[in-house]
Amino acid sequence: MINKSQITAMMLIFIAFALSGFAADKYQWKLEETENGCQVYTSMVQGKEYIAAKATCIIPAGIGVVGEVLRDIENYPKWMEGCIETKILKVYDKANDGFIFWYHQGVPFMTDRDMVLKCSVNVDAKNGKDTICTELTKEVSFDAGKGYVRMPSFSSVWILEYIDSQKTRATFMIDPDLGNGIPKSAANNVIKKMPFKSLEKMKLMVKEPKYLERGKVSRYNKLAK
Repeated sequence: MINKSQITAMMLIFIAFALSGFAADKYQWKLEETENGCQVYTSMVQGKEYIAAKATCIIPAGIGVVGEVLRDIENYPKWMEGCIETKILKVYDKANDGFIFWYHQGVPFMTDRDMVLKCSVNVDAKNGKDTICTELTKEVSFDAGKGYVRMPSFSSVWILEYIDSQKTRATFMIDPDLGNGIPKSAANNVIKKMPFKSLEKMKLMVKEPKYLERGKVSRYNKLAK
């Protein structure tokens, strides 16, 4: 039987693997614009037609509140750009917010996409940083029915950095492959805007009373010094 220490070790390996996908030698991030205090970056990805994108914003809430918004996967359609529907399929490590979930991504004027994702969290209290990594997985099979194109690949990383009790620096990075049927230029335009638009809507979500309350007792407050 796998014990808690083995689960933790496996999660750290998973996080290290996911972060390696966003290593500097793979991406050459280019600052595209600064909007509403946020920095928006893109990078070409070797061997792929689609770009990777990231954005960094200051979220007007403590890191515990931001963490609670991120772990509330079922409410992603309220703020995650293009997200139509989500469904938790498996909780493989409740104590450390290890989830596997289905994600329905809307694509304007094209066939919608979907994917099954596995996320893991690393809370680094010493350095005031929280990292959430998400990758496609085949650990759980889920058939959402006809009408979707399963995305060939996807990875994302959230990095939350403690500033003070009322502010958190959030960086959201994505490297998707939307699959066939979408013109390259249209796909890249969607990808470029996704992290920034999501972060902008997150700024509103952190004001909701339920997240403010949950944030008071959140495990992510371990980062607060």
